[in-house]
Amino acid sequence: MPDTAMPAIELRDVAASSGGYEILSGASVSFPEKAFSVIMGVAGSGKSTMLKVAAGLAVPDSGSVLFRGADMAQFSRKDESAMRATTGFVFQDAALWANTSILNNVSMPLRVHKPWMGESDVAEAVRLLLKRLGYDEGMAMRPAELSSGEQKLVSIARAVIHEPSLIFMDDPTSNLDEDAVERVFALFDDLRKQGRTVIVVANNSELAYRFADMIGVIKGGVMSIFGPYEETVARAESALSASLSRLKARGSRTKSVPEDMGSEMSQRGDV
Repeated sequence: MPDTAMPAIELRDVAASSGGYEILSGASVSFPEKAFSVIMGVAGSGKSTMLKVAAGLAVPDSGSVLFRGADMAQFSRKDESAMRATTGFVFQDAALWANTSILNNVSMPLRVHKPWMGESDVAEAVRLLLKRLGYDEGMAMRPAELSSGEQKLVSIARAVIHEPSLIFMDDPTSNLDEDAVERVFALFDDLRKQGRTVIVVANNSELAYRFADMIGVIKGGVMSIFGPYEETVARAESALSASLSRLKARGSRTKSVPEDMGSEMSQRGDV
């Protein structure tokens, strides 16, 4: 169940640009702990940039980003290292290290954050996770030898191998076939049961329908709407998002978000 005591990540009036082009413009949103949050939006709306800013991988031009109540702009190297130990990130393009093996790509978080693990234990942990995700190529292979879908599975494995409590995912089901998507969804099921906080940028309606506790739409660099799934989909205007319109057409889900959490988070998250 989502924890509303303190947001896992909070963006306050964040602006960000690249190459002189404004991407985010006063974006504000609070992502609750132990919730699966899905952010949708058309191409170029700022979804990926917002996710990188939220994860501390991109520095905003203005505004602030809070990680569990602490301003990231004030982090020391020790603070940043502690944050990295408890977070994972899935990049849209996988972003694997080209000049090293799949084993070394996936095991990097373990080597950095769990240096006490022996080599055989590290290799076995990587093997089991990759097998679970359906990757059946050799761990000595390089990323260039893999398909884009296989690279995405490896990227997902790298993000969760060290069992982070907070996971950011940028379009995690892109380039995956139906069987691979279902294996990733099985992983999502476990992450939710374990109470992990997951923040996903995607336009996969099935993903949102099955997993979103919180759902939102970014439009023109701002969070146009954000709140509990049932409440947000029910009040979404058709002009706001085709994805939300499709979700609205599917009707109510069997699972729901507690009403007291819903009213609080809709007030805190909407812009």
